Amino acid sequence: MTDPTTNLTNTSPAEMIRLLNLPADQRPAWLNDYLGDMTIPAIPATSTTPLLNVVMANTAHGTKKCTLDFPLDKVLATAEHAAASDQHHPRYGESEAAPSLWWVKDDGTYLMSNGKDPIDTRDENGRLSHVVHATGWGPGTDARSVLGGDDFRETLDLTTPLDDGGTLLDMLRAAAAGGRTRFQLKATFDDHHMDLTYIAE
Repeated sequence: MTDPTTNLTNTSPAEMIRLLNLPADQRPAWLNDYLGDMTIPAIPATSTTPLLNVVMANTAHGTKKCTLDFPLDKVLATAEHAAASDQHHPRYGESEAAPSLWWVKDDGTYLMSNGKDPIDTRDENGRLSHVVHATGWGPGTDARSVLGGDDFRETLDLTTPLDDGGTLLDMLRAAAAGGRTRFQLKATFDDHHMDLTYIAE
C-alpha cells in the first residue's frame, strides 16, 4: 500500500490542481481520503498551494477543523515513556511538569513524550526518539494545509482525570488492550483558541 505521505509530498502543484478538478469518483483514493467532505473551490492555475486553497475555502469564520490519525501502539509506547520517566520537560512558564504528550506542528505534525532521557537520544537522522507522526504527515511534509501557518506545541496531560474519571494514559492502555489500532486527535481552532478531543478506534 502506498504511504499517503508520499502522495502528498511528491505530487506537484500543477498535478494536484488537475487531480482536484477531477470528479470525486475519478480521483485517487488517497486524495479523497484526505479531502473528506470538503468542497473543491475554483483554484487558480498558478497556485503553488492548491491543498491550502481547498482547506481555506472550507474554513468558516476563521475557524479551522482538523482530524489526525496516529497508530495507537506507537502513541501508547510514547505515552508509556513519558509516564516512566523520572523527569519531564515543562511547558512554557512552568517550573515542574507532569507526564504528558506534546502535540507539535513543525516538520509534519506529531506527538512526542515530554519525558527526559538520561542522554540526548536521537536517531540516525538527528530526530528525537519517542515521537510518533500523524498518518500522512511524517518528516518532510508541510501541515499548513490542515493546521495553518504557525508552528506550535500543545500539551496533552497523561495523568489529569478526564470526564469519565480515568486519565488519557488509562484510555490508551484500555484501548490497546481492547484491540483498537488508531488514536484520533480532533482539533477545532482559530487564531486565539484551540479545543482538542481524542478517541481511540
